[in-house]
Amino acid sequence: MAGAEIFNSDEVRAIADVIERKMIHRYGSHDSRGGIYRAEDFEEKAKALTGSKYALALSSGTAALITALKGIGIRPGDEIITSPFTFIATVEAIVACDAVPVFGDIDETLSLDAASAERLITPRTKAIMPVHMFGVAADMDAFTALGRKYGIPIIEDACEVVGGTYKGRALGSIGTCGTWSFDPNKTLTVGEGGMVFTDDHDIWYRMDCYHDHGHIHSKEHDRGAEGKFGLGVNYRISEVQGALGVVALEKMPAALAALRASKKKIVDAGAAAGLTPRPMHDAEGDTATHVIFMLPTAEAAKRFQAAAKEAGAGCAIIADNTWHYAKHWQALAEMGGREYFGNRTPSYAPETMAQAESLLSRAVMFGLNIRMSDEAVEGIARAVRAAAKASL
Repeated sequence: MAGAEIFNSDEVRAIADVIERKMIHRYGSHDSRGGIYRAEDFEEKAKALTGSKYALALSSGTAALITALKGIGIRPGDEIITSPFTFIATVEAIVACDAVPVFGDIDETLSLDAASAERLITPRTKAIMPVHMFGVAADMDAFTALGRKYGIPIIEDACEVVGGTYKGRALGSIGTCGTWSFDPNKTLTVGEGGMVFTDDHDIWYRMDCYHDHGHIHSKEHDRGAEGKFGLGVNYRISEVQGALGVVALEKMPAALAALRASKKKIVDAGAAAGLTPRPMHDAEGDTATHVIFMLPTAEAAKRFQAAAKEAGAGCAIIADNTWHYAKHWQALAEMGGREYFGNRTPSYAPETMAQAESLLSRAVMFGLNIRMSDEAVEGIARAVRAAAKASL
């Protein structure tokens, strides 16, 4: 599903324009750039697509997560509730802020379970971070209700679902903040990049300054003369990434339509063969980057995987995914049960994730590309039918 598969002359022209104008930095040089700000164009287009008041382009999805946490004022020792089924960057962002990851259970959609998250709330809880994994939304009605009830910010990790929706609203635009990723393995890519959204001006202002060494950005002053908010980092994108981002967002509707068409054929084949597709809180908003079936037992999932491979289509059992399941992260396990910035970390031992294991060990997954031939899609559908017969 790497977004570079849809690169063509559109991206070449966008990059060439930036190079020919010799204007790589997104900030400054206001008198010589002719009013052209490609990174800003990228943000404006993202705002228009999501309905968010503010959007900030960053150097990666990980940078977007860290910047969101900094924007809401996360401090060392604060607790952030999230899912054990997520890309490792979710937890890395929390730890980068010296905060404490706290894992809830997952629901049948494989998303963080809101009722579980509520049970974990303590006076140290300063954010809840639901993760929209592999194209499918978490239950954002439940999480926004939790946020209102307890006055806790909700940070959407929407890095895996660019273009997805929940009940008609763009994922990433519903919580206090939300993040997208445009890395090389995402449906849409700018090489490396991310985006953070919010409707809160003060949060946006802190994030905007933090991501660029504390600069207070103003077109009335050139670079370095505009004032300094405080300490920050360098998570800027360049004008090259901004130009690529504009093109990527223009291609998003067609890319999602292609993925959804391919997924429907495979899911329909599986359902006809007696398989249970992964449930969803809002199927219409699925970005369709993956096809996931839930088998009745872990043993059945292993039989399915072996039969699918023999039929010519490899699939993964999600519980075996070392980058997207916290039980595999030894460095995190070693953090467990320690004094940590005036708090104490919980255990991150695999046995603490038994509930997630009971679901993820039964989940088999096929990844999809945007450009798939009818033969490739039918090949997966054929393997699904054969694997269903062998495993059910």
